[in-house]
Amino acid sequence: MPPTYLTGACLCNNITYRITLSTPELYPDLIICHCTNCKRYTGAGFSTNIIVPSSDFQYTKGSPKLYLDIGNKGGQVLREFCPHCGTPFTSQSKSDMQMIAVKSGTLDDEHRVQCTKLVTEIYHHRKDEWVASIGTEHVQKLDGSMG
Repeated sequence: MPPTYLTGACLCNNITYRITLSTPELYPDLIICHCTNCKRYTGAGFSTNIIVPSSDFQYTKGSPKLYLDIGNKGGQVLREFCPHCGTPFTSQSKSDMQMIAVKSGTLDDEHRVQCTKLVTEIYHHRKDEWVASIGTEHVQKLDGSMG
């Protein structure tokens, strides 16, 4: 069976990537992180990621910029983002270069819908209170966009 690929890009499409799935029938699970650095990096209430082997991830167009961050426990975290539009792509602990966290929102639509199983919340004790209201009947739901 030929390998299955997941592809993704930044907002401006200057950078694209491909993830080779070694087991085509197994799509990566979702992991979200509520730490302060991930919130600031993504500009959201949490960071949504898929974790894949670093060797399975490659940029196919363009080159991201690298930011060296210091994690909550003092370790170094490599963060890659598009220097043109600011889209965050990855986070990687310098202490474990074998695995890489890819921001699931950067996956192309047809591949993002394959990665749907949330299995872990990191720093759950730092979850913003409003997160619990997602999906409830008390929140207005609109079909639309900003532009």
